[in-house]
Order: sequence, then C-alpha cells, then structure tokens
Amino acid sequence: MSAILKINNPGGLSAGVWEITETHDALEQLAGLNTEEKKQLNSFKNESRRMQWLAVRALLSEFISPRPTIAYKENGKPYFLNSNTHISISHSGNLAAIALHNTINPGIDVEEIHPKINKIAHRFVNETEMAYLNQKTLTEQLCVIWAAKEVLYKTQLEGMLSFKQNLFVSRFALTNYAELKGTITKDGITTYHKLVCQRVNGYVLVYTV
Repeated sequence: MSAILKINNPGGLSAGVWEITETHDALEQLAGLNTEEKKQLNSFKNESRRMQWLAVRALLSEFISPRPTIAYKENGKPYFLNSNTHISISHSGNLAAIALHNTINPGIDVEEIHPKINKIAHRFVNETEMAYLNQKTLTEQLCVIWAAKEVLYKTQLEGMLSFKQNLFVSRFALTNYAELKGTITKDGITTYHKLVCQRVNGYVLVYTV
C-alpha cells in the first residue's frame, strides 16, 4: 500500500495520508527503520500505536529519500535530526498523516468522525463556535473544530494555549473540501490562519495552507 492522498499546495506545503492495511512485518519493511528506530518501536506495547508509528515513517519515505530520522522535543513536537524541513504528524484509527514545509511550521490533524467527541466538547468549544453548531451534524462539526484547533496549536513553536480561550474556528461549511478560518489570540496579539478540511474515508483531515 502507499499514500491514499498526497497534497502539494502553492504555499510550499506537502502533505499525505496513509491508510494502514498492511501486516506489521510488511509495514516495518516499508518504513525502513535504522537500529535506533527499531529499539524505539520495540518499546511500544500497544500494537495500534506501533502500526501508526510505522505508517508515519513509511509515508515519509514517499516524500523524502533517504528518509530523515524523526525526533521529539520535550513538548512532544516532532522534528528531523538530519534535515531542516519542518514536520507535523497525526494519526487516528487506521490513518496516519504528515505535513512538511521547508520554511514554516506546518500543522496537520486527522480525526475519526466518532460521537465520543460530543462528551468533551465543553472543553474546547467556546461560545462563538457553540452559536453555529447544528444538532443534525454536531459530531462532524465538533471533529472539524477539534482538528482545526489541533492544527493551530501545532503551528506554534512554544507556549501553552487553551483550545477554548486562545483558539477560534469561524463558521464553516460541511463539504468534502472546505476552507476554514482559524484565529489564535495570545498575549494580546491575534493572528489569522487559513486551513483546509477534507473528508477522507470517514475521517476529517485538516491542514495549514
């Protein structure tokens, strides 16, 4: 299997989505791990986590060859040990996604459309967003808002942000491909961000433009 979706936009972002259909051994072969990466893989107890971790590296191999090694900062943000390219990573269920950019910090998030998100909506949806929610499409709308806020958060290099108080998503249309407007308010400064949302096999995918 290979990437089920590849994106290259004029702003310099490259992104892709991998659907996990392989066996563990087949996916590990596609990922092409080095010795240290094999040790890291073996430290994961959860099989789903192992498969998602492998899928990210198999997907990355389709964009950059030879594939750079991914490391993680103390705050959990990924970066390359041997490349100046910036990377964002996401996985949910049987999908893994990455976004790459040479000069700016990209953001990407993939979320399965599942009603469990309704239970935590009060933690990340603010009054402005609550006003445009529709009960008939509530679950998908919440997934889009959550994914968009994950993306906005990932674009920030440092600092803590409240999903409810610092991150905002303007009213949007639920379509197979939609442009979103995101806002970050921090330390009295407001910045505006263009995002894209796509439906992918029962998931929502959101990424920076």
